[in-house]
Amino acid sequence: MSYDLETLASITIEAAKTASQWLREIQGNQYFTEFVKWSEEDVTRRFDVETEKIILEVFRREHVNALFVSEEFGYKRFSEKPEYIVVIDPLDGSNNFTANIPYATVSIAVAKYSKKATLRDIIIGVVSEIFREKIYYAIKGYGAFENGKNLVKPKNIGSPFIFGYLNYESYDVFKELEKVFGAFKLRSLGSASLDIVYVAKSVAGIFLDLRSKLRNVDVAAALLILNEAGGKAKSYHLNLYDVPITNVEKVYSIAAFSKDWGVKYETLIDNIVMKTLVKRGS
Repeated sequence: MSYDLETLASITIEAAKTASQWLREIQGNQYFTEFVKWSEEDVTRRFDVETEKIILEVFRREHVNALFVSEEFGYKRFSEKPEYIVVIDPLDGSNNFTANIPYATVSIAVAKYSKKATLRDIIIGVVSEIFREKIYYAIKGYGAFENGKNLVKPKNIGSPFIFGYLNYESYDVFKELEKVFGAFKLRSLGSASLDIVYVAKSVAGIFLDLRSKLRNVDVAAALLILNEAGGKAKSYHLNLYDVPITNVEKVYSIAAFSKDWGVKYETLIDNIVMKTLVKRGS
């Protein structure tokens, strides 16, 4: 069944809200924090699997004929001719959620189905905060929103934060940034989707992750919110918006720049990052 953008966005928001509500209800229940799968780069807890089921149930209840791509199960299709692709990160910030640190999201993005669909084709992006009843979403060509109102920068926050991760790949980058900006407000908060949303809101000027761990499911929804808010993003390893979304794929590095502050430093950041990556042979 085909849907207009507004209806499809409403279904996506409902799926994210339903999942977030359930996660709030089971937060602190050790049964759901148990590990059910391990890999070299990640672990899957019971709440990851159950949240995926909840999200799928909402879309299937509304008869959305889609290819579902998710962090845990890879991809699922329920027909030979899907109309949409639904990209799911059931819980971005799992460690925060487990530790009761209030910085985690449910993230869902939607695109029209194509065998060659990429991040460029996302038309709806929803990022739902789990610990607060805040829904950030974007509809391609129609802007970015927070709880139904236009996304706006909070007043009187002073100079913007820089969000990033201090690891081997980025340590020298942040040292070089300090030479340019002086002592800046660096934060590493543990949920890439929410970090990018705060860049979209210009709370943070820049988000930088060079760990080679991020995947399309982690950022698909937040990137549309950033773009619709006038920000920009890129990867230093590949063309970010050409990354396929018909399966889980790595985006490796990512840099996001806010409209109000970050974009004017894009070239400077690029030069610092590339010089560091070339020096290390990354």
